[in-house]
Amino acid sequence: MQTAATARAKLSEFMFYLAVFFGLIHFAAVIFDVAGQFAQQSLGKTLAFPLKSSMLMGNTYLAMLAAYVGEKEFRRWMSAPEGDALTPAMERKISRGLVIVGAWAALFGVVVLLRDMGRIGYAPEPLIYTFGEVVAIYFGTNVSKYLQGKSLARAKEADARAADYSDRALALARATGSITNETCQREFNLSRDQAYRLLEKLEKQGMIKCEGSGPATKYVPAANATESRAPNARPTPAP
Repeated sequence: MQTAATARAKLSEFMFYLAVFFGLIHFAAVIFDVAGQFAQQSLGKTLAFPLKSSMLMGNTYLAMLAAYVGEKEFRRWMSAPEGDALTPAMERKISRGLVIVGAWAALFGVVVLLRDMGRIGYAPEPLIYTFGEVVAIYFGTNVSKYLQGKSLARAKEADARAADYSDRALALARATGSITNETCQREFNLSRDQAYRLLEKLEKQGMIKCEGSGPATKYVPAANATESRAPNARPTPAP
């Protein structure tokens, strides 16, 4: 059975190859444009090609590329669990981006060189525009990746600090008879989610048990538990 993740991955691959399709057409059109100029200015010949570079095709290609990259960025930020490292799939997509930028950069460099040597009259405007946009998209995604990495690193560090409070949280629960998420937040300066993970860790270790539900949820030392939840139940984490 196809899962939602598989369906999204297939859609992402489709968008990538659609962007590649339009990109190859646009790339070829720019090459034909430059080749035509070179033949006319350097060889005195007029060559007719089936394609001509245009802003319309360039914008179409960039729209497809932006749709692919945008979907990847949205899914990366919305669905990646905290603390997860970059997956091989993410690394592969980054490599694809480098190939795309490298191809356009190489073409742009060759065209500029030919213009400076007087072999062609001008650099096609669609090429200049496309190269600038592709570079902007690439570096934008890398900045996004860097920021996400910093966010994940901070989350790992915060979770590590939260784990250090296990003994203190257990001692507090034994001293007062119970402990709550709010108590952990207040006593240890944790976020709601960090406090939840701390208490859940102690519960899985069998040190405390959860009683009640919703706002009335509290955790008591295992030896003092009176009404435990169903074995598979878990308190609902904060949204």
